[in-house]
Amino acid sequence: MKSVPVKIKDEITVQIDSISNRGEGVASIDGYTVFVPFAAPEDVVLVEIISVKKNYCRGLIKEIVKAGIRKEPKCPWFGQCGGCNLQHLDYQEQLRIKTETTQTTLNKIGGIDPALVRNTISTRPWNYRNKMQAPVAIYDGDITAGLYRPRSNELVPVEECVIQHNPNNELTRITAEIARECKLAPWTGGKGLLRHIVTRHSEATGQSLLVLVVAQLDFPGRGQFLQKLRQALPDLETLVLNENPRPANVILGDREEIIWGPGYIIDTIGDLQFKISARSFWQVNPQGAQKIYQQAKDYARLTGKETVLDIYCGTGSIGLYLANKAKKIIGIESNLSAVQDARDNARLNDIENAEFHAGKAEEVLPKMAKDTDADVVILDPPRKGCAEPLLEAVIQICPRRIVYVSCNPATLARDLKLLEGKSYQVQEVQPVDMFPHTSHVECVVLMSRVNE
Repeated sequence: MKSVPVKIKDEITVQIDSISNRGEGVASIDGYTVFVPFAAPEDVVLVEIISVKKNYCRGLIKEIVKAGIRKEPKCPWFGQCGGCNLQHLDYQEQLRIKTETTQTTLNKIGGIDPALVRNTISTRPWNYRNKMQAPVAIYDGDITAGLYRPRSNELVPVEECVIQHNPNNELTRITAEIARECKLAPWTGGKGLLRHIVTRHSEATGQSLLVLVVAQLDFPGRGQFLQKLRQALPDLETLVLNENPRPANVILGDREEIIWGPGYIIDTIGDLQFKISARSFWQVNPQGAQKIYQQAKDYARLTGKETVLDIYCGTGSIGLYLANKAKKIIGIESNLSAVQDARDNARLNDIENAEFHAGKAEEVLPKMAKDTDADVVILDPPRKGCAEPLLEAVIQICPRRIVYVSCNPATLARDLKLLEGKSYQVQEVQPVDMFPHTSHVECVVLMSRVNE
């Protein structure tokens, strides 16, 4: 058996040949793979090995001996916080890499022809995120909001995140300043008060939602703190206190209090309006989401006569986007609050041909498959993909088309392989860059039934 050519703390010089689907540089030592975070294609880098496995190792850059296809990152905190890992690459290069890694992953795992994968659709590369979740901690002796370093609870004092909507940065900064003035204690080691500053902003309506996650709703100095916030943020649509006393790392707790405003904001995708509250699931890149939804609509090829089954429908946004071209939309979602949001959003937009059902799709769909007719099935699962019994139920329903929306090319490839073995064929794959400057890529896939 071939021996591993490196050990931990070794320093070696390697040339980067490509970028992995995790956004890491890929090099090779006599066929042994070396992964290097924050490397760029054609870089020659001196790296220190930090972990070693049988078939690969990982090393951190100590010196860029010769720069390859790289650029200066826009963010001064790039490489410190866990938000972005591709800012050192030109945006067009990022798109090329995402197309290539999607092709490779789908082909290697699912046997999908790379020629079926179209070039990745771009979205706005900067200031695209409409939601920020900023943890609070003591930094240099003062209460500070920022972002965590990867795989740690160490705060990076990011003051202006360049992928966030600017109002989110401003709301977070002002709230942290007032918390300092009022000498609020950050949550540390199970003690303290202020845990997270959560902001949501709609560019379409100009409305912002501020959620302060605190250990208790009533606390010393609450009146003064809220009064100062009101004075500093006169145009803020709504402020919510969320109580989370639990030691776990879950951000939101179960109790909340609306301090002013309705407790939600309105955002839009296309011509549709959506109510977004502290707990609502909502696409963090609505411009990118519209591109995904429009691609799903194009693939569905609706004429107004079709019944569409929207599985893992969340708050119903994809189904509602398709509703004006369908006879009927049937959504299934396990999260009860998301189902209620979907029903509320249907009423908000006067959509009467959509219904939403609560339950785990993996359990609900197999039970209803015999008695369900659907012309088109939309699949939009979490990162783990679809359970096999659910896919078998979809096959039993026998829709003419399946439109699969995925945030994980690896589980997508696995599921497409199963469906291709059961009377369906991939017609086209469209990657969409929902998260510029990160390694994540979304895909919309059209599958058609090839026989009865």
